[in-house]
Formats: sequence, C-alpha cells, structure tokens
Amino acid sequence: MKKKWLSLGLVAALAVVVAVPAGWALDKGPDTIDINAQKTHSDVITKKDKKSVLGFKHHKHQDEFLMGNAEYAKFKYTDDYTCAACHHTNKAGEQPGSCLKCKDVNKMLDKVGGKKKFEKIYHKTCRDACHKKMDKAGKKTGPTKCKGCHPKKKK
Repeated sequence: MKKKWLSLGLVAALAVVVAVPAGWALDKGPDTIDINAQKTHSDVITKKDKKSVLGFKHHKHQDEFLMGNAEYAKFKYTDDYTCAACHHTNKAGEQPGSCLKCKDVNKMLDKVGGKKKFEKIYHKTCRDACHKKMDKAGKKTGPTKCKGCHPKKKK
C-alpha cells in the first residue's frame, strides 16, 4: 500500500514539475522581443520605418514594472494576468499575439488619426499612461524620453 501511495505521489509531483512551468512559459511569452510594426506589418503601417524598440525585455517588464502597478495603466489588468496591460483584448489564460492582428486595430487607428499615426497608440499606452504616471508617483518606471526606447541605430 505504501508503494502505491509513493508511486502516486511521485507521478503527481512530476506532473506539477512538468505542467506548471509549461503553463508559465505560455503565459509569459518571449523573454525579449523587437517591436517594429513598420517592418513586420508594412501592409498596415505605411509610415517610413524610423524608430523601433529593439531588445524589449518582455519578461522583465512583466515582472518588475507591471506587477502591482495596474492603477497606472491605460488598460485594466490584474497581477495574475499582466498581459492585459498591453494586450488589452485578451482574457486571462489566452496567449496574446500582435496587436495588429487584433480585430479592434482599425478602430484604434481611426481614433488616433489613421495608419500614419500608429505610434500614437504605443505612446499613449506605454509612455503617457504607465511610464509618466509611475514616474510622477516616484515609482521605478520605464523611459519617458525618446532615446530610452528608441536609441540611435549604429551605422
């Protein structure tokens, strides 16, 4: 009888060790990403590719900046699903994708002045909502100046 319980316990422990980290990886997305909407979605963003955000530390952003700071965000989210701070149409447990694949992208673009004004969506969401509000409150935050997200490219 002890062997049976020990075997069941080992199987359960193994299931937790294997399944839980896999779930975490799914929810957290990539560690680092390059944000360059003009390059990846030239069919939607017609403005010349001037600025991108290369090497955006996605996990660090989730863990250090979003946790406990929902009050500063443009979009509502909770600490158990911080993805919704940026991927605002996703529900808890859904794997977010590119915002340009979102069904609401055209409505969002219309609100800011069309496809040529796409960067306004990022600026209103990131810089104006979170970064500047958190900075004003004296909290650890992301950059509020252009060079902080868009360093000059080396030639």
